[in-house]
Amino acid sequence: MIIRKMVSIWAFATIAVISMGLLANPAQATYSLVWSDEFDGTTLNAANWTPDIGTGCPSLCGWGNNELEYYRAENVTISGGNLILTTRDESYGGASFTSGKITSRGKQTFLYGRVEMRAKIPTGGGIWPAFWMMPEDDVYGSWAASGEIDIMEAANTTTSVGGTLHFGDNWPNNASTGASYSLGGANFADDFHIYAVEWEADEMRWYVDDVLYSTKTSAQWYTNAAPGNSQAPFDQEFFIILNTAIGGNYTGCTSPGCITASLPQQFLIDYVRVYEDIPNSAPLVSITSPTADVTLPTGDITVDTTTFDADGTIDRVEFYNGSTLLGTDTTSPYGLNWPAVTDGCYTLIARVIDNLGGVGTDSIDITVGSGCGQTAYQGSPYILPMRIEAEDFDLGGPDVAYRDADLGNSGSQYRTDEDVDIEICTDIGDGYNTGWTNPGEWMEYTVQVANAGQYTINTRVSSLLGNGAFHLEINGVDVTGSVNIPATGGWQTWTTVSTTAVLNAGVQVLKFVPESVGFNVNYFDFQWDFATDVPETRSEGHLLHPCYPNPFNPSTTLSYELQAPATVSLTIYDVAGKTVKQLVAAESRAGGFHDVLWDGRDETGRVAAAGVYFYRLDAGGVSQTRRMALVK
Repeated sequence: MIIRKMVSIWAFATIAVISMGLLANPAQATYSLVWSDEFDGTTLNAANWTPDIGTGCPSLCGWGNNELEYYRAENVTISGGNLILTTRDESYGGASFTSGKITSRGKQTFLYGRVEMRAKIPTGGGIWPAFWMMPEDDVYGSWAASGEIDIMEAANTTTSVGGTLHFGDNWPNNASTGASYSLGGANFADDFHIYAVEWEADEMRWYVDDVLYSTKTSAQWYTNAAPGNSQAPFDQEFFIILNTAIGGNYTGCTSPGCITASLPQQFLIDYVRVYEDIPNSAPLVSITSPTADVTLPTGDITVDTTTFDADGTIDRVEFYNGSTLLGTDTTSPYGLNWPAVTDGCYTLIARVIDNLGGVGTDSIDITVGSGCGQTAYQGSPYILPMRIEAEDFDLGGPDVAYRDADLGNSGSQYRTDEDVDIEICTDIGDGYNTGWTNPGEWMEYTVQVANAGQYTINTRVSSLLGNGAFHLEINGVDVTGSVNIPATGGWQTWTTVSTTAVLNAGVQVLKFVPESVGFNVNYFDFQWDFATDVPETRSEGHLLHPCYPNPFNPSTTLSYELQAPATVSLTIYDVAGKTVKQLVAAESRAGGFHDVLWDGRDETGRVAAAGVYFYRLDAGGVSQTRRMALVK
């Protein structure tokens, strides 16, 4: 990997591993952050960017594309954590429109790596936002013999974006290859998206929101100036360009009369980041105080950590209560004072980030004051209709969230600190099931019924001999009557038994009550049949939908619905409650339907292990959690 011309930020730790009691993870070649502009200030960083000015005249009028704008420095601003390129309907310098354009030429240049932008683009007839790269030096000749890399460009209605390479020979003997990506009719201007190219010596890959949509290899590009070099012209330093053009050949509109976009409009760029494939051991963090599972008095809590980075330096440690950021410390020994903590049960998470963007986490559960009593597993009610895994009963412990006839988990799986008996399940979808069932036992699940009405409840069961039975209660009332379980011929030979129940809308406690011995339970699948005349047929507030597909490999789509604009966090957790990936981090979202794709990778970019995961929506003070399974 060839490193950019900038001064390297690589550093080496000299701390002894043994003295810290920590073992370093093996180094792996992975994309590590080497440069970024987060646009958090109030002025453009002159060490990174230069505004382009004018119409391209006299040497390249219309910027070689019959564009209609005059680029002005006044159209380039920094505000609210965004770079803002504003396009205006105003005559200036002989052009009918003005807009903004910046380049990193002569300041930040790169050769290979992942080049990424998070942005919300403008839209409308004649609009042309772009995120692209050009060679710092025309080693192989003028355009396009020395190459051009278009990471993202869109035009007009902006329902699709494109990624393209230009190469071959000097114009007009140039060539190109590219592809496009759409959201199934949705407009890319409606929300922020992440656009990236991963650039290697013999391959380039284009992504939108981490979805790979195009791959080009060195067999598909060339330059006539170096016929024996298969990597040319994309084997030299390139600089970054951000701009919004008006009109031009790409839009099909080359005169002011055909511009129909509503102006002014803004191209909002949250950040630009460059990663390189550098071996990087993930940093380590351990919460040393308080200790796991401790009960503390209400009031201020001091959090202490120990950190280690085998091949770099610690940049910062972030502290979370679940998915809520409590604070960040950038100075060793990395701690936090958490003030005025009230009664409750908390998952305290420390997240360490090193100088190359590597991430490590540690988490502990603590109880404060009188604790939390019975609470929904993973923090929020199951929203019916949905499938509830039998082993995902509420938190609270024996005689609060469940009752089990014997001590300990007879199956020794999943929630090993609880007395409910759980084993590995070989039914479709794998996972776990409860077993060793006895009358007098029970398990409870906090649910939120989204729509009042009749529900069909399909329960997945197995029984070697049969003669089993159970019923379900809502808030202490039997709503199903006895449900009989037939013999299936084996403890891992499964069938479905069905019953119906009429449920009211709102948050309630579902109770599974065995009436006999000798059966296993995998899950309860609630399906809404029809509405009744019960008032309030839909619960209030925001709604987290089931992901699709589930189980999944390699990716799944998570969707949620907001009743009003809200600040949203959407986070993936493993079964231990540790953060795997934060898909949305305390970002403002408009009311309505939203979806986010998870590609099955963690914060470091590594593919997550097969298993059960939870995804949690925090929006407007409300939290909801659902379960999913990654299979291999």
